[in-house]
Amino acid sequence: MAKSKMRIKGRFFMMILILVGFIALVVIVANALKKTGEIEFGSLGADLEVNAAIIRDEKVIMSEPYEKITFDVVEGETVNNDQVIAQLYKRGYQDETMVTLLNLQKQIFDYQMQLLGGQAPQELVDLNNSIDEVEKQIRAVSRGQSKLDMLDLEQTLKDLETQRTALMLSIVTPDTTLTQLYSDLKSQQNVMSGWKRDIKNTSGTGIVSFYFDGYEQVLSVNKLSTINSALVKNVVNGGNTAKNADSTSEVPLYRIINNTHWFIAFVTSSSDPMRLAEGEQYSVLFQNYSDQQFTATARASQVSEKSVVNILEFNTDIGKLIGTRTVAATISKSAQGLVVPLKAIEIVAGVPGINISYGDSVLRVEVDILAQSENKAVIRAKNAADNLTAGMKYLKP
Repeated sequence: MAKSKMRIKGRFFMMILILVGFIALVVIVANALKKTGEIEFGSLGADLEVNAAIIRDEKVIMSEPYEKITFDVVEGETVNNDQVIAQLYKRGYQDETMVTLLNLQKQIFDYQMQLLGGQAPQELVDLNNSIDEVEKQIRAVSRGQSKLDMLDLEQTLKDLETQRTALMLSIVTPDTTLTQLYSDLKSQQNVMSGWKRDIKNTSGTGIVSFYFDGYEQVLSVNKLSTINSALVKNVVNGGNTAKNADSTSEVPLYRIINNTHWFIAFVTSSSDPMRLAEGEQYSVLFQNYSDQQFTATARASQVSEKSVVNILEFNTDIGKLIGTRTVAATISKSAQGLVVPLKAIEIVAGVPGINISYGDSVLRVEVDILAQSENKAVIRAKNAADNLTAGMKYLKP
């Protein structure tokens, strides 16, 4: 009887050992499965809210320091090559020189009217009435009684006076006195020409602007690769103003802007998988400006230890944003492709990637995030040589 009991005990312990081994195997397999997953195929879409800096495709025209400047065009006007933008007066110029010239012009006009003997043609009457009206509008603006653009009014007045001068030369026959006045005017104009010079546009067709915020030299389309996160954050946090660098040799005169080519830049954390994928298109809505959906293409991001500078390129009319430096934007993207959980994406040296299991070996594949939701992302291999397909197993960090 004792021997029989011993055999039952042995079988019992053998069954226990088998059961424990099976449980251990299940646990090992379960733990292994928890650490891996399969790449799926699907689609995702989400919005990204950012504060961005606007980078215009523009050329800043510089000049030596000057005493005075008068403009022939108004802010926001489209100008062409060789068009006169302004007259620049050298340092040392005194307004008395201009006063003398203006007095001579008035004296000539009064004498011309005297020679006409009050027989002014209707064309002259109309021009005089128009000049009187514009002068009245200028006085109203200077008193704060009108919101018309002063520069626009001054340009209109200049054009009307030029028309009147040409008309008077054609209808008035000069006598000896008027001939001498013409000679005096020519001499005074020569004096003026020694003090001033015309500024002609040599930068092609574009929108002209006379306003500067100090970021024009650093936020340039020619310096996209040098724009860093500190600069973008400073622009966004500082709003639309900046201090101009002191210069004793040159000062900015005006800008010529290509209104159909521009960029925005914004910063994301390098620890966040989401950043723009180079070459991908995104929909952009600028809050507080319009309901228009813009389409933009992502340029290469600038990745540093802690931050990523994302850049979007636009090839459409900038519209109301032409005078703005910072803007709140909603960036949208929907994509279809390889889907993994966000937790499967590991950031190494600022670059997202996933670890693919190949039997007993593991290969890290750097990826671009095309779109993401709260817990998943659509990805693609960053390098075309890396092969990623649905069904591949990845390791969870």
